[in-house]
Amino acid sequence: MSRRGRRQRDIERRLRELDRLDAKYGLGAAPLSKQRVPMDWRRIVVPVATLASTLLLFLVVPDVASVSIRNALGLGPHRLGHRPAVDTSGAHQFLAKQTGTGSQPVTWDPCKPIHYEVNTAGGPPDAVALVAGAISDVSETTGLRFEYDGQTDARPRWKSSDLPFLAAHRPVLVSWATESEVSQLAGRVAGIGGSLPQPARDGRLRYVTGGVTLDSASFAAMDRRNEGRALERAIILHELGHLVGLAHVSDQTELMNADNVGQLDYGLGDREGLAKLGAGPCF
Repeated sequence: MSRRGRRQRDIERRLRELDRLDAKYGLGAAPLSKQRVPMDWRRIVVPVATLASTLLLFLVVPDVASVSIRNALGLGPHRLGHRPAVDTSGAHQFLAKQTGTGSQPVTWDPCKPIHYEVNTAGGPPDAVALVAGAISDVSETTGLRFEYDGQTDARPRWKSSDLPFLAAHRPVLVSWATESEVSQLAGRVAGIGGSLPQPARDGRLRYVTGGVTLDSASFAAMDRRNEGRALERAIILHELGHLVGLAHVSDQTELMNADNVGQLDYGLGDREGLAKLGAGPCF
């Protein structure tokens, strides 16, 4: 084959190759089909299910989320304990009532824990356990949540028998003292208790801190009696009743009677009043 013939064939071969490439990739070529990538539904379903489960958990078991987290999620405040049932009838009175309501008592915020600390000086050897047991009973009856912050060296100071000198941010102080230090313990008084009310943002009053001060001499005398421990517990329960908002009553079958005549536990009226105090609003 001549040189001219070989050259012609080479040109024709290259032209055919160009036609093939143009048919495949050129302007006249059919568009390339896009490869279909299957959607991984787990990337959507799993996060949505997790979020839904978390929100449901916050609603059903609100203690798993702090108040700030619930507010950020728009769930609002929640009660820390059970709402007590008010199903009894008996004598009870409240230390303070909301202005203009006639009967609505001033209460603690059931959506916040009541922090407390104990000064054991002058008290019995098991002072902390004795206080904790009584507070557990009050918590069960009211639905209010208490949190123990430990022991302290703070000493009690009182404006009156039910109004302590305490800064609003301080925990409740449970302590023992003599009448020479706390004049309200003079005479046959075995203890005093009360709380400090302050207005909330909506103008309603709520208790923010308080105190229980027990007479050292009275507790020392009870320690020498066979039924001394039961009497000590009864006195602490009485003063804790004042702490959460109960006042004295004249009915001698109630523990909140001013003169204990042998009652060792809350009566029906006491429990009704405590339940009402625990059913107050969140602030």
